[in-house]
Amino acid sequence: MTLGAKLKQARADHQLTQQAVATQVAVSRQTISSWETGKSFPDIDSLVTLSNLYGLSLDILIKEDTGMLDYLRKSEILRKLRPIYQSMQILNFLFLIILTFFSS
Repeated sequence: MTLGAKLKQARADHQLTQQAVATQVAVSRQTISSWETGKSFPDIDSLVTLSNLYGLSLDILIKEDTGMLDYLRKSEILRKLRPIYQSMQILNFLFLIILTFFSS
């Protein structure tokens, strides 16, 4: 079962509307719908909130959903690469300034 299907089932089991869940997770109703249909995935903070709201462990929520696991891995990689990317942008900017200064 995918994460989206598990979220939808848990919401139905607790007799909550998408709007009620959205309010508790501090996102829009459309975001909840997007998660439940598998168009996007919740971030880790939202997953923890949903886990607490539905009384389900994170393991149960994300286990067997390879799409979610891939998303979490990619998010972690991007989080680690972001400072490197920002440093490269700064270095490129400094290089352009130096190049402009010496070419005059």
